Amino acid sequence: MKIHFTGRQIEITPSLRKAAEERLGKLEKFLEPVREAHVILVVEKRRHRAEVVVHGKHVTLSAAGVTADMYSSLALVAERLERQAKKHREKLKVEKKRQGARSSLRRILTPVESGSEGPQVVRVDASPLKPMSVEEAVLQVTGTEREFLVFRNASSRRVSVLYRRKDGNFGLIEPEA
Repeated sequence: MKIHFTGRQIEITPSLRKAAEERLGKLEKFLEPVREAHVILVVEKRRHRAEVVVHGKHVTLSAAGVTADMYSSLALVAERLERQAKKHREKLKVEKKRQGARSSLRRILTPVESGSEGPQVVRVDASPLKPMSVEEAVLQVTGTEREFLVFRNASSRRVSVLYRRKDGNFGLIEPEA
């Protein structure tokens, strides 16, 4: 990781540099490819402010901390960055699980090569379930040739199916809790 230092009204001593490098080095266990970091140290009267911007592969984290001592400001900033990095890592884990669930669902719904002459899955539509009201769903089905629409009901937060009946009206299927 490449670390750039900027000091305003303060000289960056080797001990300050070492303290910042040690604290930022701990971020690498949460953010795999940390490319670079920019550390800005500012002294204004009795306030010691540390600002750090860390650039990772797919994320940029930034934090600032103000205390009466520069070392404790660095510690505060490192703690905040660590918290942000952990939160980012958890988001990535959740997204990875979600992607795995989607791919397994596609695997289940793909047509199976079999010798049976029964009905087969011909087409698979993978679309996100947008939250909408029943009225919006009726408008969407009315404007298309589709016979049904699967959507997330905005009022009940459940997956619902709106279908066109043979008499021209609409039916709504909502699962029980």
